[in-house]
Amino acid sequence: MANLNCLILSSPLFNDKNPNISLDLDQFISEYWYPSHESLVSEILFSNVSNFYPVEVDSYPIQFVHRYSYFNDYYNRIHITPSHIELGNIASEQTENVTVWNAYLVPKTLLSIDDIPDGINVAGQPNPPLNFTALQERAWDISILTDGPSSLDSALTWQFAEDAANLRITGTRIIAFAWLVDWSKPVKETLQWLTDILQSSTGHEQRRNLRLAPRISLEADLLLFDQERQFFDLAMLGWGAKTFAVPFWNQQQWLSTEHNAGALVVYCDTAHRNFRANRLAILRGESTLENETIEIESILNDRLILKRPLIQSWAKGTCLSPAATAQIESAPQLIKRSDRMMRTHVTLNITEAVDHAAALPELIYRDFPVLDQAPNESEDLTHSHERLLHLLDNSTGFALRTDTAKAAFQLYQYAWLLSGRQQQADLRALFYALRGSQKAIWLPTFSDDLTLKNIITANSQTIDVAWCGYTRFALNQLSRQDIQITLRNGTTLYRRITSATEVDTQIERLVVDSIFTDQINPSDVIRISFLSLCRLSNDAVEFEHINDSDGIAKCSVTWRGVREE
Repeated sequence: MANLNCLILSSPLFNDKNPNISLDLDQFISEYWYPSHESLVSEILFSNVSNFYPVEVDSYPIQFVHRYSYFNDYYNRIHITPSHIELGNIASEQTENVTVWNAYLVPKTLLSIDDIPDGINVAGQPNPPLNFTALQERAWDISILTDGPSSLDSALTWQFAEDAANLRITGTRIIAFAWLVDWSKPVKETLQWLTDILQSSTGHEQRRNLRLAPRISLEADLLLFDQERQFFDLAMLGWGAKTFAVPFWNQQQWLSTEHNAGALVVYCDTAHRNFRANRLAILRGESTLENETIEIESILNDRLILKRPLIQSWAKGTCLSPAATAQIESAPQLIKRSDRMMRTHVTLNITEAVDHAAALPELIYRDFPVLDQAPNESEDLTHSHERLLHLLDNSTGFALRTDTAKAAFQLYQYAWLLSGRQQQADLRALFYALRGSQKAIWLPTFSDDLTLKNIITANSQTIDVAWCGYTRFALNQLSRQDIQITLRNGTTLYRRITSATEVDTQIERLVVDSIFTDQINPSDVIRISFLSLCRLSNDAVEFEHINDSDGIAKCSVTWRGVREE
């Protein structure tokens, strides 16, 4: 057997011969453990190694594609954060923090900060020129003052030698219209929609609403004296064409607890008031000069969460009103009562959308809701009709008038007397659902239009009423086909008249579209009124607020009949 020279290494784990190696190694003769035995070959000669770099080679071009990474996205430029500040309504001094980062790998020098407009202060760092080390970030405080142009849209520039960072600031400066309202006369609130109405010669209409929200205007009388009169006169002179924060006077309330400066919460009743997130509210003290405009972050049932802390402390009993931005429609005319007191009337147009829940009556008759609430008849209400008359007149002969629609379109005046915020909110929801003149609704006349003469038997479809000329003049006429029967037990029935005959000179018999399930005696009926399918005759709705929303308000509209079948 041949003899083989070998070297068995020690195991790093067991510090001995590796047991995992095949047992065939044990068959070898003359084992040599570390250190190794003398090599059978000649020894390697070691010598010092010399450095011959760089090595000159023949260069040649290499085609390549440069791949970009996050380094190219962030470095070797100037960053500013944020780059756009949207302030919204500026009712008090605001301060924003802005950082500028030198993302170059070498130092850079800020040469100047350019285009700083009036009413904005930049502070927090030494004046330029200012050195930025490599990758250094610096912060500035941007203060936006209430003094300055009404509309703010400015671009500030941090100018470096070969680069620049731009900051855009937008917003609208406003001051509070905090003068006290003279409640001896009502505050008027007008909601104005815009409806495009295409009417055919037969009276059919296609109606399209052109506004997502109504335009709102407020009218009020002011009684001004002493310092408040002076302030009003000068404010109209310098700020009359600009934007004000106008309180909704009819929705004012008084704080039940004290609020300290720095608080971010105002405890109040928010139900059925125009408090909205990202909108304004006004706190007012005993005089016009004691006020603070606050911006709302969010709304809970019993509190407002503010975007910025209160600047002043406010005592219990402070007046709080939701507010909106507005502009004066025309320069107010001052009526001088004395050298210290003047009276004036102002009209302010709200410049932002004021949304509200929309709700139609739940009662539906023939696919349209029914307004079954009786109007306020403390004052006389008018009722008339109009026709679509085509006039042909050559000025020499007799004029020819043609009724193209062959129908009389009813005009009803309707009035509400509202008490409390719930009723006012419900009526406002109705108008928002109708969207001005766009949508139609059933409107009873709430008059005794037909008089029941005989008993209506159960399972019958006829009604005997006192003769009134219905068969001769009103059968199948617009706004005279449907009736509302109001019973003394609180039940209200709705029917459509399909035919009519004159029984004699005292009675007319009407046939309706469905049976009466129960017997009805003449004494059971309060009244039988005609139903008309109507829309608002115009897009303007006016509220007269006698006092705030916890009190009384009036509203009056005119309805116009429409043809939908």
